[in-house]
Amino acid sequence: MFERPAPDRPRFAETLLAVRPHHLANAVVAFLFASTGPVALILTIGIAGGLSTETLSSWIFIGFAGGGAITFAMSWFYKQPLAFAWTISGTAIAGQALLKYPFAEIVGAYMVTGAVMILLGITSGFKAIMRFVPQPIVMAMVAGVFLKFGILAVDAFDKELRIALAALIAWVVFSFWKPVARFLPPVLMALLAAGYMAVEGGQFALRQELTLQIARPDIVQPVFSKAALLDLVLPLLVSVLALQNAQGIAILRVSGHDPPTNTSTFVCGAGSLLFAAYSSVNTCMTGPTNAILASSGAVRFHFVGAYLWAALAIAFGLLSPVVTRLALSVPEAFIYIIGGLAMLPVLQQAFTAGFGGRFAIGATVSLVVTVTDLIPGVDVNLLGIGAPFWGLVFGAATSLLLERGDYAELIADGNGAPAPRGQEQEEAAEPEAAPPKALSGPGPGRTPADIGRLPDGPVVVISPAPGPDTSRVLIALREKGLACRLVEDMTWRPGEGVSENPLNRNPLVRFGAPNGEGTGEGAGEGVAFYDPRTILDYLETVRPVPALMPPDPAEVFQVKTWEALTEGVNAAAVDLYIAGARNEPAGDPGADPDWLARRRTRIRDGLATAASLLGDRPFAVGAQFTRGDIALAAMLAHLDRLLPGENWRAAHPALAAWFDEIRKRGAVSGVLEN
Repeated sequence: MFERPAPDRPRFAETLLAVRPHHLANAVVAFLFASTGPVALILTIGIAGGLSTETLSSWIFIGFAGGGAITFAMSWFYKQPLAFAWTISGTAIAGQALLKYPFAEIVGAYMVTGAVMILLGITSGFKAIMRFVPQPIVMAMVAGVFLKFGILAVDAFDKELRIALAALIAWVVFSFWKPVARFLPPVLMALLAAGYMAVEGGQFALRQELTLQIARPDIVQPVFSKAALLDLVLPLLVSVLALQNAQGIAILRVSGHDPPTNTSTFVCGAGSLLFAAYSSVNTCMTGPTNAILASSGAVRFHFVGAYLWAALAIAFGLLSPVVTRLALSVPEAFIYIIGGLAMLPVLQQAFTAGFGGRFAIGATVSLVVTVTDLIPGVDVNLLGIGAPFWGLVFGAATSLLLERGDYAELIADGNGAPAPRGQEQEEAAEPEAAPPKALSGPGPGRTPADIGRLPDGPVVVISPAPGPDTSRVLIALREKGLACRLVEDMTWRPGEGVSENPLNRNPLVRFGAPNGEGTGEGAGEGVAFYDPRTILDYLETVRPVPALMPPDPAEVFQVKTWEALTEGVNAAAVDLYIAGARNEPAGDPGADPDWLARRRTRIRDGLATAASLLGDRPFAVGAQFTRGDIALAAMLAHLDRLLPGENWRAAHPALAAWFDEIRKRGAVSGVLEN
């Protein structure tokens, strides 16, 4: 029923050592999002609906303090950035309802909605629905929702040019200044620059004098009215589950996490009962907040930002009468530009995942319907439910009519993130079509029943260090839109005898999490691989689009030649690194000058060959990004880490320029920059 946490969760000491400035930057930006516009919406709707100051203060208190407590508990238990608060779209629904029903009847609708969510979490009902909602259509809806933040960032230049320009310059400078950006994240520096300009220009305007006040929760006695329940429960359910939770789950999956859908649904239901008792609308997994928390840094430690966000939220809730006045004094342009810059990686991920493979027509319709919310005078609000939900409905309906082959494969895959369809397949593919032929076999004793589909369950990448082979696999997984969990551990233990990794190769990848790690019904069909090329071949078999191998057989062998070349250079670099690290004693092969010279020659010749083969082309093979580009990028990053004194950039400036350009690609930067 409830998902189990990963057994390899980081320990306390490891977490402390992993704390970085970008965790604080992401937490602060996400907090500013939650504590400004949404709070203003609550105050606007509450005042228009005749709610008392005590009721509004109680709403803000439980929304932040309760949401922060749930966020900390869930993020600590699952070691993922699982941020919870109240539903903003549900707040808009409540605003309309206040014109028709007493507030106590609206609270009754909140509680019934929470009870239904508890039932859906216990029975896995929402998870079952999400398994058969095409991920590209969901991500297109997410792109349409988050597009607003990019547009508002542009609008900031019209509202306050000095603030917006200062933020943009700081963000660009620190984005290019890679070594410093590791310690001073671009978004944090943009926030500080914009804040300085706002303070210097006297644009922080307090509306009331600040006095220290602690929130006083106001308990509401619910009234269960048939009319209010029939009018509000369905829209509120859609608001929490189909809009905000679907956003949060999709964003976290694309960012490399495996969010617990059943547990999150149950927690939203239980939280809704608590929130309703203290005047607040239903609990939800927030889309924008989770997107910002998962926007940068090592995936394994994104939850650190969630801890910090939870602390800020709890403090805000306790001091809501004071902090609300302070938050509302922040200039709009400040929020717009910082939020837009923070959302750029999220928008890139959403568009890539939405339009990179199957369901392209349905994803387009989903995006078009969703963005109608941004057009003045256009109001897609059928049955009291907003445009994002109808974007999902109309997008899915379009795919059912025009992309039946994609839905047939979705049903055959049995998961919510289906393998994209290859271009060579016919539009009306038969549901019972034979699975594609595997390029390589699985490891010993690990033969899944159907090699043509991805086994149900998480993808786990195990490697003691982020070497070039591990980087190749992680980049490929990101390109394919597959969430994975990176476990920094040994892949082999002496004396195991029969082993799933007998050659001690890194990484070891488990698809479907064998050895009891899977939680879904198909977990027993898991498969493990220990050779990087076999892993990549398997990925190409079960997730053929976006293709990382060209269709031309001659170009396929060019890619394999690139992989062989880079693997040879990587091995020589490791030999030289080890020889230098342990100061070889006499008699050791590494102390032989000829032995060392051969390794250096192999690296120099390998780099010269790579530069010659690449020339000034944007890709290693053909006109598309392939495994050849992945291998070359991983090799160059490996040389920078192991042999920083090897000045290959000066010797091959065109190769250096290619590397600087290719690492801007989302999947590449997401791995090599961590």
